[in-house]
Amino acid sequence: MKQSLGLLEVCGLALAISCADIMAKSASITLLALEKTNGSGWMVIKITGDVASVQAAITTGAHFAEQRNGLVAHKVIARPGEGILLAETPPPSVIEPEPEASEIADVVSEAPAEEARRNQNWSAAICVWIQNVRARRANLVRFAFIPASEVKRNG
Repeated sequence: MKQSLGLLEVCGLALAISCADIMAKSASITLLALEKTNGSGWMVIKITGDVASVQAAITTGAHFAEQRNGLVAHKVIARPGEGILLAETPPPSVIEPEPEASEIADVVSEAPAEEARRNQNWSAAICVWIQNVRARRANLVRFAFIPASEVKRNG
């Protein structure tokens, strides 16, 4: 079965990640890349898969982006030329075996005593500051509301 290529261009990284997530959940596709394009914070999402899956995913992603006013452009290339997908296809991932417990070295990092003392002083200063802020808030809350009947007017 021939692979197809889908491109969805949206405005912003957060929207691009959300669109890629929805597209991957809506159809059986492979996410090739999520790249920044030139200008205005636009991002392009590149996917592959069979033609129907890519069309469904691009339609879903475009609709999602359009609802959030972030759709720039979308395109499905049903049967791309020979060199296009080869340049875009990521290399196959190799799963490396987990190291055994005897192979793992314990890494211990110790901070110098002076640095630890500075961090302690800094932490104490922050705690005092937070207590002062809370006390000021309590005073503000205590005096924030005075009923109109209790206000003495000069007159």
